[in-house]
Amino acid sequence: MRLLLLAAVFAVGFLQPVQAGLNATTAKAVGSRFQAGWVNGAVNVVILTTILLVMGLRTGSGLPGVDSLRTVPWWAYLAGVIGASVVVIHLTAAPQLGAGLLVAIFVGGMVAGSLACDFWGFPGYSAIRIEGPRLLGLGLVAAGAVLVARPWAT
Repeated sequence: MRLLLLAAVFAVGFLQPVQAGLNATTAKAVGSRFQAGWVNGAVNVVILTTILLVMGLRTGSGLPGVDSLRTVPWWAYLAGVIGASVVVIHLTAAPQLGAGLLVAIFVGGMVAGSLACDFWGFPGYSAIRIEGPRLLGLGLVAAGAVLVARPWAT
């Protein structure tokens, strides 16, 4: 099961630059990156609503109720703000940076952020010590981003 989960995460990661390019194409077609972000969000809502409705028919656990939404801490809704920010930043940066640099920098930020979440035991995570090998991994990601950027080649 873990191998399947790792493969799914890899596949979604592989598709991330594809999504950024598709969103940039949508932005050109509809006129702005914010409109393209809205289209992206609307497609998300349609797909997730359909999945939840089908799950509700099968298991009785469909769309969340108002009472359960009231129990969510206010700061947990910031995940939606982060998601919208990812879409808008990708829409803005993808055409200018190219897929390789966009993703290299994005992954660097993800690794740095994930180490911070682990270190402080951010909600949803257990606290994990940050030791030398993990910091070395972050450094290697940064080195990879520099190699992808190839600043000496421009």
